[in-house]
Amino acid sequence: MTDIKIFQGDQIGGCVTVISAVYKGTTHRIMIDYGSSLQGNNEKEDFKYPWKEEPIDAVFFTHYHGDHIGRLMEIPGEIPIYMGATARKVMINIQEALGSSKRIADADEHKKEAELLKDANRVHEFAWNGSCYDAIESPGFRIEPYSVDHSAYDAYMFMIEADDEEREEGKYRILHTGDFRGHGRRSKAIMPLIESYIHRFGRRTVDSLVIEGTMMSRSKEEVLSETEMQMKAAKYLHKHKWAFLICSSTNLDSLASFYQAAQMANYRYGRYMYVYSEYFEEQLKTFSETAGNFSDIYKFEKIAQLSNMKSIPPGQRRTPLLTQQEMMEAFGFIAVIKPEDYHEKYIDMFIEAYKAGRIDEMPVLIFSMWNGYVQEYRTDKNGKKIINTAKNESWIRFLKRQEEKGVHIEYLHTSGHATPKMLAEVINAVDPQDKIYPMHTECAEDFKELPIRDELKVKLV
Repeated sequence: MTDIKIFQGDQIGGCVTVISAVYKGTTHRIMIDYGSSLQGNNEKEDFKYPWKEEPIDAVFFTHYHGDHIGRLMEIPGEIPIYMGATARKVMINIQEALGSSKRIADADEHKKEAELLKDANRVHEFAWNGSCYDAIESPGFRIEPYSVDHSAYDAYMFMIEADDEEREEGKYRILHTGDFRGHGRRSKAIMPLIESYIHRFGRRTVDSLVIEGTMMSRSKEEVLSETEMQMKAAKYLHKHKWAFLICSSTNLDSLASFYQAAQMANYRYGRYMYVYSEYFEEQLKTFSETAGNFSDIYKFEKIAQLSNMKSIPPGQRRTPLLTQQEMMEAFGFIAVIKPEDYHEKYIDMFIEAYKAGRIDEMPVLIFSMWNGYVQEYRTDKNGKKIINTAKNESWIRFLKRQEEKGVHIEYLHTSGHATPKMLAEVINAVDPQDKIYPMHTECAEDFKELPIRDELKVKLV
């Protein structure tokens, strides 16, 4: 008998799926994701999985966001780990940067995680065979990884065939979507993927569907496509030559959107994207060398670190070359910063440049992250105003200070998750025969209100 357990599925982030199957008289289990709960969730502490009592044969990660992979170091050392090749590189970059930071109290722990991720005996990458990723065989299971569009590049859904003697075919099939969306650059492939690879043009059915539902609690949010956001950004950057950007270092699609928008903005020589650290530059290099092989949209060529910002008077120079700040003043820029005090100096430098007459308008700031991080209140699904527990008070103060200085803030972001409409389309297309498990959502009960067929609504767990 196949068993599906979802831990912390009634919250956004920190969800863990464990699937059990009996193989040659022995129960075997695989786990999908083992991440940390997000700020604002009701859980004060993540649950502890009983590794000894209910042993796991292998752990599969859908992508590199902390709410899916953040508890990697808690996984017992004998358990093999599977993830995407680019996701692994991104995680190594993150952990090495944190491990070398003087501001991180537990830097040594991050160094250990980087070493674990580099261990090829422990961490295994999904292998591309030219048309799809190779299936992974584990006792009692066959796991097929499929690439999906998400704000994290190299994200996966899994088609899992579990041995089940109670089934006529001897198999129980589960599709686990991970996090996905229908409005990114690569998301048009999801329906053909379901038809051809999951259903094999009608030759294979799905018994249970485990599906994310992040946007169920944000159903009233306007959701732009990635290309729509890029066009809005291009128009904005055409009007504003000196622009700062707040965007996650791992959100490849949005970083590509803003980089390409800066090149479209009709400024001579294009426009450089400046980043705040060597780590950030390494991430963009990683994306250029991986995703950039599939599309030039993901190639970052005009990139530089924010450094050498001090302006040197011409009479004191040993070279006629311009300083970085003078280059930025002369040619404009889009510069990625964090909403933190130690990055505020960069904005202040260009406010002073404006006051001194060296540039002809104030710098602007684009905030491209979920607005819930910087809102004191939010509205629930019934329109009631409630305190926003996911807010980041220091970020809110940072943005308010910039507004008080006269810096215009443009909120321009698109979600990495499927809209309710897209969730319904996927459920109808997958057509699970047995059960539907909503997860990664605070509003599982609202799945019954989706425009899905009546015979599917009764299968919601």
